[in-house]
Amino acid sequence: MKQTIDHAIVLIPSLEPDRRLPVYIKELQEYGLSRIVIVDDGSGNDYQDIYKELEECGCTVIHHSINRGKGFALKTGYDYIRENISGYTCIVTADSDGQHAPEDVYKLAVETKGHPDAMILGVRDFKKAGIPAKSLIGNRVTSAIFAALYGKCLPDTQSGLRAFGPKLAERMLDIKGERFEYETQVLITCIRSKIPILTLPIQTIYEDENRGTHFKAVRDSLKIIGILGADFMKFLSSSVACSFVDIGIAWALLDWMKPYMKGEDFFRIMIATAFARSVSTAGNYLLNKSMVFKDKQAPGHSLIRYLSLCVFNILLSAAGVYILHVSLGYNEKTAKLLCDGCLFLLGYQIQQRWVFSREEGLFRE
Repeated sequence: MKQTIDHAIVLIPSLEPDRRLPVYIKELQEYGLSRIVIVDDGSGNDYQDIYKELEECGCTVIHHSINRGKGFALKTGYDYIRENISGYTCIVTADSDGQHAPEDVYKLAVETKGHPDAMILGVRDFKKAGIPAKSLIGNRVTSAIFAALYGKCLPDTQSGLRAFGPKLAERMLDIKGERFEYETQVLITCIRSKIPILTLPIQTIYEDENRGTHFKAVRDSLKIIGILGADFMKFLSSSVACSFVDIGIAWALLDWMKPYMKGEDFFRIMIATAFARSVSTAGNYLLNKSMVFKDKQAPGHSLIRYLSLCVFNILLSAAGVYILHVSLGYNEKTAKLLCDGCLFLLGYQIQQRWVFSREEGLFRE
C-alpha cells in the first residue's frame, strides 16, 4: 500500500527536454507526487511548448534565459522552494532524461520520512549488462577516488536521484559548483559535515544508449575528478613542504645521536622523530586549517585534536621504523619513508573527518 507523500517536492533541472518529460510528470503524479518544480536551464524558444504543457499539468516552471549548468539550476530550485513553499517534508531531485523511474522517486521520498536529516542517494547497479561504456567507466573511476579520499564507498557518486529533508535544503545553497561537479561537491560536504549518506538501490535505465544526456564524458568527468582531488592536492603540497623539514631533521638527528646512544635504537628513533615532528607541526596545522580544510572556527578543539593526531603519528611512526629496522632489517631512513607514507594517507582521512570536521553539521559550511 502506498504511503501518502503529498508534502514531498520533486525538483527537476531540465535542458532541451523531449516529449517524454510530460509523460514522465504524469507518471510521477500517479504516485502522489503532485508538487513538482522544474527549472528550464536555458533551453530556448523551441522548447517552450513543452514547458507550457508542464505548467498546464500543474508543475511550477522556472526559466533561465541562458544555460547556467545543472548545479546552478538545482540552486535556483532550492531558492524558489525556500521563498515560496512551506510545510514540505522532503525534496527529491530527479533528472529529466528518463533515467529515474517514478517508482524510485516515490521510494526515496518515503525513505526520507524515516531519515529527515540524512542524504538519501539512489544508486544504480552497474554490474548489469547494457550499461554505456562512458557511464560505467566514469562511475567506476569517481567512486574509487571518492572512497580512497573520503573513506565512504558509494557505488554511484554521479546519481542525480537524491532526497533530503528541509534542514538540508538551506545547506544546498551554500555549496560551491554550478554544473555537474556540484553534485560531487554535495557528497564531499556531507562527509565533512557528518551528514549521513544512505543509499537505496534503484532501477538502472539507459534509453537509446543515454544519448539524451547533456553530460560530457571527458570534460565533465575531468571536472568531477578535479573537485575530488582539489583539497587532497593542497593537503599533499602542505604535507610535502613540512615533510622535507621533518625528514631532514630526523635523518640528521638519527646520524648525530648514533655515537652517543649505542644500543638504544628505540629511544634514539623516538627522540629524533618527536623533535622533527614538533618543528613541522605548527606550520602544517596552520596551512591545513586555512588552506586545505578551510576551518573558520577558532583553533580550540581542532588544535587539540591535531596535536593528539601528531602524538598518535609520532608513536606509530617510531614503532613502525623500529620494527622495520630491528625485526626486518630495513635501513632506518627507508623505514621512516615507508611508515610516514602510510600515515600520510591515514592522516588525510582523520583530519577531514575528525580534526577539522564541521561540528555544526546541518546548518552552515
